[in-house]
Formats: sequence, structure tokens, C-alpha cells
Amino acid sequence: MSKRNIARATTIVTLLGIVAKIMGFVREQLIAWFFGATGPTDAYMVALAIPTVLSGLISDPICTSFLPVFTTYLNQKDRKDTSKLASSVITLSVGAFLLIGIMAIPFAPNLVSLFAPGFSGEIFDISVTLTRIFFPAFALPLLAALFKAILNSHKEFTIPGLGPFVQNVAIVVLVALLAPNFGVLALGIATMAGYLAHVLIQVPAVRRTGLDLKPRIAFDEGTKTVLKLAIPMVLGGLAGQTCAMIEKNLASRLPSGSISALGFANRLRSLPTDLFIVAVATVIYPSLSEMWARRDKSGMGDIWLTGVEYAIFLCVPSTVGFIILAQPLVRLVFERGAFTPEATILTASALSVYSIGIVANAISRLVKTGFYSTQDTWKPVILTTVTSVLNIGLAVILVEPLGHLGLALANVLSFWVSAIVGVWMYRKYIYEFPLRKLLGSALKILASSLLMAVFTWTAAHYSGFLAGTGSFKSDLLLGLLVIGGSVIVYLASALLLKCEEIVLIKSLLKERIKKGEDI
Repeated sequence: MSKRNIARATTIVTLLGIVAKIMGFVREQLIAWFFGATGPTDAYMVALAIPTVLSGLISDPICTSFLPVFTTYLNQKDRKDTSKLASSVITLSVGAFLLIGIMAIPFAPNLVSLFAPGFSGEIFDISVTLTRIFFPAFALPLLAALFKAILNSHKEFTIPGLGPFVQNVAIVVLVALLAPNFGVLALGIATMAGYLAHVLIQVPAVRRTGLDLKPRIAFDEGTKTVLKLAIPMVLGGLAGQTCAMIEKNLASRLPSGSISALGFANRLRSLPTDLFIVAVATVIYPSLSEMWARRDKSGMGDIWLTGVEYAIFLCVPSTVGFIILAQPLVRLVFERGAFTPEATILTASALSVYSIGIVANAISRLVKTGFYSTQDTWKPVILTTVTSVLNIGLAVILVEPLGHLGLALANVLSFWVSAIVGVWMYRKYIYEFPLRKLLGSALKILASSLLMAVFTWTAAHYSGFLAGTGSFKSDLLLGLLVIGGSVIVYLASALLLKCEEIVLIKSLLKERIKKGEDI
């Protein structure tokens, strides 16, 4: 996959991700409109969280390990063997999820009590009912993710990228139609319909691949490889979940509002990762797997390095922007109702610290993607486990002197250790790419971001956005102008400094405009 194609595909996936996020925001607003922050809404959130947590530990490893094995079959085996592999993995994994979901239904009350010990009466009953609905339905997101892996392996990114958007549209429409008559059960029905829509939109594209998919159970070599690769990733997921639980335990001993401040700050901090890094990883993962299947380490190294450079290009300005605009952004997004100015200060300070780790998190995730593509899932798990232990150790040390900022700083430091060690591991075990090229690109991006920082602070300060105007509409307008202006200054600076990423995007846009095509 050429750099031009990587830029094009990343742009498409990022734009689709933004559209899906917007529709997700509409979904949350609609739920808030009909149900508010009430007991039934809490019941829905808990019911959704139970299978989400449990399935995330299994479905993500299966899908991640399936793609490189499937790509190898796609390049080295005939269509019949490739179809058998896909059919077997889909049948076994989806069938197992359905079976586990059905078997878990009688234990729904116990699970709700475990996840929400404070629930009782009607709220407890609603949560149990919704949990029983969701358990079997969680085979659908797994099927959608496997279809996405198949299509990504065929370099098809648009249709899978539309899936989350279509899912949110289905939920929004059905909640609007059913909520007046069915109450909170409408959320359960709409969520299931959304999962189904996510699957169905991909079916025609999967059929066009020419694969002969049919129910099939066989523990052949390919299927065993997928399962073998998934096991270490499950262990890594458990390590991550354990770390998160210990962090919450430490935060629970801090003054009231600390857990919420960290949660809200982390939600904002995650935006660049969810929008940009997921897009980059989605685009390069199939190509990395294909190159590894051909044992083209040089080509693989070039693609991975291109992905990292784009990640840095997108994440460094995000970091700078969050640090400068932390307080006005938190004020704009959250400060209303019970969310006080004091909560804004608490959350903004956490966001400023968290933001320092955005680039490191991006690099660390792409390092893991690189290893997954080589069908090596143990090294990423070792890296995850070591950095999780480091995170916990630093959190214990820093939480007393620094409070909730100590937990955020521990998270950031562990991310940077993970990124640095991860890059060293990648160069040692996969491909020794030239560090000078990466550092040269990073310096240009940093210089462009610093020029943007001057504009961002000046514009935010003198426009009144930094201090706040007291009016949501005025702050929103000023925020859009400051952020929009900052993006323009950053892109112009990057173009002036001849950053390879923006030069490539510029040539791509020129080419598309000349041809009269959309991006």
C-alpha cells in the first residue's frame, strides 16, 4: 500500500469516524432528552456495560488475531481454503458467544448485583431484563467486527467505516419512535437493532469478495492459529482491566469528584486516539499483515513508519491544543447543571496532564499493531503487563502528594515508557527503520505545533474564550473560531516547513479536485 493510498484511506476512515461520533452525540442527547439522568437510564447503562466488558475481553482478541491469519491465507492459499478459515472462525466464535450469552441469562441478577450493588426494586428488575436481552445480542458486534476484518483485508475501508454511523442512526430513529410507548425498553430494542444494522450494511460488500461463507465447525490449522494468538491478548486485556480497577480504587480514596474528573478528562483525551489512531491502525494493519506474509520486512517497516509519522502529525497539535484550551473546552462541553466551575478546574487540570501522553499512547498502540500483524501476540502482552505494573507502582507513589493529578501523571509516564520500549522492540525484532527519519519528521511537526500554540493562546486570550464569556452560544462560536484558526495555522506551518504528511495530503486533494472526485 503506497503512502498516497494510506493518506487517502486514513482520511476516509477519519471522516467517517467523525460523522459516527457526531451521530453518537445525537444518540446520547436523545437518550438524555427522553430519560435524563434517572434510575432507568442507570439500569440501561449497567445492563449494557456487563456484556460489553465481558465480550471485550474475548471478541477484540479474536478479531485482532483473525486478520493477520486471514490475510496470510488470502495471499498464500486458494479461495476455498480462505473461505473455510473465515467460515470456521465466524461459526465457532459467534456460536460460542450465542451459547455463552444464553447460558448467562439465568445469572443476570447475580451479575447486576456484582456490577451495581446499590440497585434495588424496579431499577434492579429493569437492569436484569435488559441484561438478558443484551447477552445473546452481543454476538452481533463480534460478527460485525469479523466482517470488518475481512473487508479491511481486501482494502475496503468505506463500508466498515459506515457501520458505526448506521448503528447510531438506527438507535436514534427507534428510540424516537418507541420511547413514548415502551419507555426504557425502547433502548434495549433500539440497541439490538443498531447492532443488526451494523452487520447488515456489510453483508453485500462481504459477498462481493467472492468468499463462500457457510456454517462450518473445524479446528483446522488456521482456526487453531487464530485461537492460539487470541489467548495472550485475553491475558493482556485482563492486565489492563486490573490496572483500571486499581486506579479507580486509589481514586476512590481522594476527595469527592476525583473519579469523575479523571473520567471526563480521559473521555476528552481519548478523542484523538478514537478518531485518528484507530483510523491509521485500521488502514495499515491489513497491509502490514500482507507484507509479513510475503516476508517483506523492508516494505512492512516503511508502511509502519508512515503510520507512526501520520499519528505524530495528528496527535502533537491535539496535545498542544488540549493543554492550552483545557479549561475553556471542559467548561464548554461539561459545565452546566451539577457540573460546577470547581469541577471544571479539577477536570481541566487532569486533561492537561493526560494530554502529554496522547502521542505516546498512539505510538504504543501502533507498536502493538505491528507485532499483531506478524502473528506475535506475546510481546505486546508482555509490554502491556510491564507498563500496567509500572502504572500501578507510579500511581501508588504519586497519588498521595499529587492527588488525582498523580494518577494522571502515572498513566502518562507509563505510556511513554511503553512507547519508547515498544519502538526499541519493533526495531530489534521486526525491522530496524531509520530513527533519524522519524525524529526529523517529528521535529518539523513539533515546530508547526509550536507556531500553532502561539496563535491558539493569543486568539483564545484576546477573544475571551480562555476566560469564558458566560454565554454558551458565545463560547461555542469563539471556540469554533479559535480551533478552526488553529488548524489552519498548523496546516499552513506544516506546509511551509514541508512536512511530508501535509505535502502528500495537498497533492491528493489537488488530484481529486482535478478529477472531479470526492476524497
